[in-house]
Amino acid sequence: MSDITIRQAVLADRAAIGELWWQMMVFHRDCDARAFALKPEAEAKQIWLKHLAECMDDEKQIVLVAEAGRELVGFGMGRLGEDPPCFDLPPHGFVTNFFVSERVRRRGIGRRLYEALAQHFRPLGVKEMRLGVAALNPVSNAFWRELGFEPAMVTMRRTL
Repeated sequence: MSDITIRQAVLADRAAIGELWWQMMVFHRDCDARAFALKPEAEAKQIWLKHLAECMDDEKQIVLVAEAGRELVGFGMGRLGEDPPCFDLPPHGFVTNFFVSERVRRRGIGRRLYEALAQHFRPLGVKEMRLGVAALNPVSNAFWRELGFEPAMVTMRRTL
């Protein structure tokens, strides 16, 4: 899609990003309700919008949006990450949130959004990008594997 612009988010984008975030949460909840149990007040999005504003104000984080005309159709967030000092590893970029509206998927928007995130971190000495992906989310797992990501750590759970 050539009519898509990837740009850094501004505070005026918060409400639209909040709507995309909610679509992402519903999608994830449908994949795995146990892992994505939200507080009742989360649907109002105020908790997350406050978090989003804090991320936008943090110099170690970046929030990008994909815009089609005047409509936001996706967003990607990342932060500069560091491993504990006992490891001899350079800083890494960590994708914290990432979503493209279902109606515009498979058009290269996610790839462009990810590339813009990665490009942001390259000048900071980042040589590796990392992320977490829900095990029961086949769409995201396929997308990230297509981009060359591979499993590095597995989070496991057991109900007590």
